[in-house]
Formats: sequence, C-alpha cells, structure tokens
Amino acid sequence: MSEKKLQQILRSLQIPSDYAQKSETTGITSQVEIWKAKTSCLLRDLSELIREKELSIAEQANVVAAAASFDAHNSWTSPESRALATEILADFSEPNLPLMFQLLETNVNPLFRSNLHPSLNPSTGRKTDRPAGGPMGTHDFYETQAWKKYPAAANLVFWCLRHIQSQDYDRLWYLVIPPIMTFLDDWQVPYKLKGVQMVEDLLQHVPRELLKRTGVDGLILTSLNTCLAQLDDAESPQLIQTAISVSLSLSLLTTTPGSSMQFDQLCALLGERIIGAIWLYSYDKLGVVQASVDSLPPLLNALGLGCCRYLKALIPQLLHPLLPVSFTSHPVELQISSLRALTMIIHECPYRMSQWKGTIIDSISRCWVHSRDTQSVGDSSRRDKLEEHLRSSCEALAKVCPSIIEEELRRLLVIDHDMFQELVAGIA
Repeated sequence: MSEKKLQQILRSLQIPSDYAQKSETTGITSQVEIWKAKTSCLLRDLSELIREKELSIAEQANVVAAAASFDAHNSWTSPESRALATEILADFSEPNLPLMFQLLETNVNPLFRSNLHPSLNPSTGRKTDRPAGGPMGTHDFYETQAWKKYPAAANLVFWCLRHIQSQDYDRLWYLVIPPIMTFLDDWQVPYKLKGVQMVEDLLQHVPRELLKRTGVDGLILTSLNTCLAQLDDAESPQLIQTAISVSLSLSLLTTTPGSSMQFDQLCALLGERIIGAIWLYSYDKLGVVQASVDSLPPLLNALGLGCCRYLKALIPQLLHPLLPVSFTSHPVELQISSLRALTMIIHECPYRMSQWKGTIIDSISRCWVHSRDTQSVGDSSRRDKLEEHLRSSCEALAKVCPSIIEEELRRLLVIDHDMFQELVAGIA
C-alpha cells in the first residue's frame, strides 16, 4: 500500500509542462495554479512516507528527482515547497555511486536522449573528431528539443553536479556531460546561462585530467566563447559576467601555471572576446559593458604583467566613464567598477604607469570635481563610495609613480586647494 501511495505522490509532483513556456508567467491556467497550491501538502506527505518505508535505489532516485524539482526559485515553487524539498533532500546529502548512477541513467538522461549533442560520443562522453550528422548536424540538434517540455530538467542536473564525488566522475562522465552541453549550446540565452552555471558547478569537483583526456575542456571553452557573443538578450549581462568568470576558471584549471597555453587562452579571453568583441559591439549596452568590467579584476590578476599589451585599449575604456559629458550621466556603479579594474592594472603594470599617469590623474580629478559639484543630487552613499575608490586609485598610482606627488597632485592643490584636499589627503 505504501509503495502505491509513493508512486501516486511522485506522479502528482510532476511539474506541468505549462511552466516550460518561454515566459514563466504566461500560459499558466487556474488548474495549474491549483496544482501548485497542493504541492506543499504532497511534499509533506512524501517526507512522512519516506521515513516510514525502506526505499530501493530506484525509489530513492525517484524521490530525489521529485524533491530536486522544487529545490530552486522557480515559478512553480513557493517558500514552503522549497523548504520541504530541502528537508527531504537532506536525507540524501551524501549519495553513493549506485544512487547517482540510477538518478542520472533513469531520471535525467532520458529527458535529453532525443536531442543528442553532435560533438559528443553518447557512450563515452568524449569529444568526437567530427560532428555527428556532418555540417548540418547542429540543425538536427535544435529540432523538437523535447527536453524543454520538462521545466525542472535544469534543477535535476544542478543537484547531481553538486553531489557527485570527484572520484565518481570517471564512471558517470558519459551521463553527466550531455545534459550540460545541451544547455550550454542551446540557442536561447536563458538556457545558455543555466549551462554556464552548470559548468561553474562542474569545475568545483571534476578532475582536471578527465576534462583534458576526453577533449571536453576545449569543447566547453568554444561554447563559452559563443556565449560571449550573445549581447542582445535581457539576461545577456548575467551571461557575459558568468561566462567570463567560468572561462577564466576553466583555463586556470586545465593549463599549467605560467605556460604559453595558459597565457594564450587568457589573452584570447581579454583581447579577442572582451576588448575585440564585447566592447566593440556593445558600446550602447550599459548592462553588458558593466558586466564585462565587473569581470576584469580576476582576469587582470591572472594575466599579471601580460596586461601591458592591452593598456592602449584598457585604460581609455576604463577612464571613459569617469569623464563628465554634457547631458549624459554615467552610472556610478560603472564608474566604481572601472576604478576597481584600473587599480588592478596599476598594481599589475607598475613600470608602464609613468606613461599614463597624466591621463589617469586628469580623468580622476574631473570625476572628483563632478562628484563634488553634484553633491545635492543622487544617492550620497554611492557618491561617497565613488570618492573612496577615486582616492584609492590615486594612492595606488602614487605608490608606483611617486613623482605625481610633487607634480600632478601638488598642481591640483595649487589650482583649487579646497576642492582637491580630500582627494590627495595623506598622499600629497
């Protein structure tokens, strides 16, 4: 009787395909809303039932799949249903290999088998020498996309990635990689973003050797580069920022520190992707520019002195938001992000700053004057934070170029002591 009740509860907890719409708020009928209202009761019943019954491996996988479907902020979940799902999943926080295999083999992968990735061998998870289906194979990959009828598919993949043990990846690789690559290479930005986030979770525990041996490191890097060309969607800023961060993590994980391969990959990310593509084609998309600038400090830190080859592009781009423009106001957040990246460049390329010190001080001082002249406008806390970063950039520049103390900064005090005394306080 308890087994029949378990199956009944699990069937009732299946997410209606209505929630798979592009916009999660459209096409939701009153009947579906009634179903959503019942899910908390169903999850509560499930929690009580699994404590009374000894579950088989198959039943454990089905329970995890049902609960994991509610383990995220989605349109079909509520605070109560998420809390109940978390409580149920706590009993499976350390799943063994048989359970993970069962979950991936019977609950996750069947959702994606009708849309096999053309560049992956489905039996090994290795990168293929040539795409299946030839040059037109990608078009077949986008046909039907039956997996999109299952709204909680991403939730199941995320749960698996966060619970697979590092030593088990070898056995589960051919089951893990296809769903990730399906999301990552989808043509819609929201699914691409989930794919990038899946790769981010994957890199937390996956063995470096496995990525390289199967050729998946290069496959993922190519897909991440494609993500960086998606500039026109509402979720593009988040996609850009996450993709840059994950690309950096992947390169650092799969290449030898200080090697030419690592340097070339980091240079390609900064020079070709950010400077040569994002900044070139998104000059009028503030959200995308903001996301790319926010992502710069870790990349600049990883490149170190290698940043020098890009100073002619980096410094003007980062100083541009600081310059007051008539009838235009740059977001304070972008100014602060630009100053953070600028300070990192000063730290990493100290011997080249003497060539740029005048340009940098000029932009910082203009931004300072504009901030002081508009003190009665806008959020004072954000303005105070901006001025703090302006001072920090000045201090960093003074450490690597002490000559600015007696030259540029002293000249500012001569021009207007009252205006600039706080900017140069403790420096000049």
